[in-house]
Amino acid sequence: MKSNRIRSFQFQRTTWQESSNDILDIRHRVFMIEQHIRDNVLCDLDDNECFHVVVKNTQGDIVACGRITEEGRIGRLAVLLPYRGMGIGTKLFKTLIDIGKSKNLKNISLNAELGDQRFYNMQQFTSAGPVYMKQGVPHQMLARKLA
Repeated sequence: MKSNRIRSFQFQRTTWQESSNDILDIRHRVFMIEQHIRDNVLCDLDDNECFHVVVKNTQGDIVACGRITEEGRIGRLAVLLPYRGMGIGTKLFKTLIDIGKSKNLKNISLNAELGDQRFYNMQQFTSAGPVYMKQGVPHQMLARKLA
């Protein structure tokens, strides 16, 4: 059962300074090796100021990560392939939303692949901009009010 499996993972808030090596490793494996994305996905100037979350398995290995900016922009969610389908991505996403709420943000947003939009709609996100192409894949900005 998914809920029982998810309990064996630790969702930990962290900083770029504390966890950048682990975060870069996860991003490299998911975005560059698996998805073949080459466009500035490993890090950017926002990372130093973002609120980060890493997910650890029972052995203490980091298997997923994500971030939210001070302005409420969620991004760089990555879950290693063997850990997908276990609810980790959903709980990671909700953890980032909770950080936004704790920072009293009124709105949060993200850029999503159109193929993933159903997941984000279930999290109460709606379209907030035109469809655009990125790396040959259609994307759209989505937003959600928190207050």
